[in-house]
Amino acid sequence: MLEIGRVLEVWRYPVSSVGGEMSDALRLSPGGVAGDRLFGLYDRASRCPAAPEQEPRWRAALNLSSVLCDRPLPGLRFPERGPIALDDPCLPQHLTEHFGFDVGIAAHSGSMQSTEMRLPVIAPRYAVSPLHLLTTASLRALETMTGIASIDRRRFRPSVLIETDGEVFIENDWVGQTLTIGRVEVTVSERTRRCGMTLVSQPGLEEEPNVLRAIMRHNARSLGVYATPRGSGSISVGDRVYAGT
Repeated sequence: MLEIGRVLEVWRYPVSSVGGEMSDALRLSPGGVAGDRLFGLYDRASRCPAAPEQEPRWRAALNLSSVLCDRPLPGLRFPERGPIALDDPCLPQHLTEHFGFDVGIAAHSGSMQSTEMRLPVIAPRYAVSPLHLLTTASLRALETMTGIASIDRRRFRPSVLIETDGEVFIENDWVGQTLTIGRVEVTVSERTRRCGMTLVSQPGLEEEPNVLRAIMRHNARSLGVYATPRGSGSISVGDRVYAGT
């Protein structure tokens, strides 16, 4: 096997459309990251899930983050407040005040871990890929192309940020290959197609249209890749990443 890098960061996103939390390790299975994207925000009037990349009224979601708590359910962290557990009866009021319209939290259908959640169930807007890989090499390439001194990886919501050298957008070459991260094999399935979420402002990051423009111009609107674990296991910061079997 050829060593191609090491794990620099790992992230999980308990609630879709909001920021996630960085961790020291992730538990993986063929279904994806344990605790990842099992819940989502929705409009309580229409029952439509949040769509911050399409509807400006949902952009305030980017000022929230989700975390795993000691309680059975994750929590949502608000600016200067939180985290508030998803089953806290006060949460809908805080969400409605934050967004300016009636917003609730729901479990995604097909992801129920317990019948005791006491939350409504909604269908996610799209099928979530089990794992999202991004490299520091691609971030550096984007910085060169845009002239932006530092492009924050949070714009792209990776599960695993891999520190690696190499050619521009090196992940493109991984599609169809098997990678080994620590002791877990993953199959890379496709490039990650990007949307307006990459350019909008969020805590500590200003709006930056040139990020998406450069991705569209230089890499057919793609950055990073999706992958599926071939078995179960854990990966940790510092794990080596290998190509081939």
